[in-house]
Amino acid sequence: MNKLNNISLAEPLLRRNGTRIVAHRGNTSLVKFENTIEAFQTAIEIGIPQIEFDLRMTQDGYLVCYHDRSIDGIKIKHLCYQELLTISRGKGFEIPLFEDILKLCQDRIALDIEIKEEGYEEQIVSLTTKYFSYSNFVMKSFNDSSVRRIKNLDPQIKVGILLGGIAIKRSVLGILSQFFPEYRILKTGADFVAPNFRLLKFGFVWRMKLLDREIYVWTVNKESRLFKLIRNNQMSAIITDKPELALKILTHIEACTADDQTNY
Repeated sequence: MNKLNNISLAEPLLRRNGTRIVAHRGNTSLVKFENTIEAFQTAIEIGIPQIEFDLRMTQDGYLVCYHDRSIDGIKIKHLCYQELLTISRGKGFEIPLFEDILKLCQDRIALDIEIKEEGYEEQIVSLTTKYFSYSNFVMKSFNDSSVRRIKNLDPQIKVGILLGGIAIKRSVLGILSQFFPEYRILKTGADFVAPNFRLLKFGFVWRMKLLDREIYVWTVNKESRLFKLIRNNQMSAIITDKPELALKILTHIEACTADDQTNY
């Protein structure tokens, strides 16, 4: 059994240097389809501390795990769940219900939940807190209103602002708000920021430290970049499509650090 599987979920799943490895949409390096039960199960089996996934709501009110707004040109919110299942099964995979993911992951792995659209925050909060303690999940969104809504619903939930989406290209102010999100953080009450790695410039890390806000950086896949970010130990979490590689790098750096301390 992987030694990470022995870590108790009664405590936050942090490694010794404080950096958490998060499997982006499950462990997609070993399975064909992202955001599936198989992708999450595989992440659990190899000892990844946390998974990240996306939530949307169907026309008939089911919370489902799916990244894109549409499937076969039809918006998820315009499909009933059974219709959605029929389409996805025809493509060789099954779109899981949020509650099935919660049942699978309870007491086994921490969650990083991305809310793709506004309007169903209350249902997400209610279901998540039914299965998980506050220390073992976070929520985040590109929508400031969703972040603010979650904090108003339950201040104990750790919630963050996603930065670096396609929308930043629409205006100069939009771009600036990604590199300099301080006003948005204070306005929404966000506990952390989740920037694309390309935004880590112009003193971004230093400014977030001044605000006492953690950084969950995405999506870091290049080996050299993973090594640098893990070694620098300034990220609370690194979201990656290559969680096995990231975990190996983290373990290697920890071992070298331990050897240095022993020799010293």
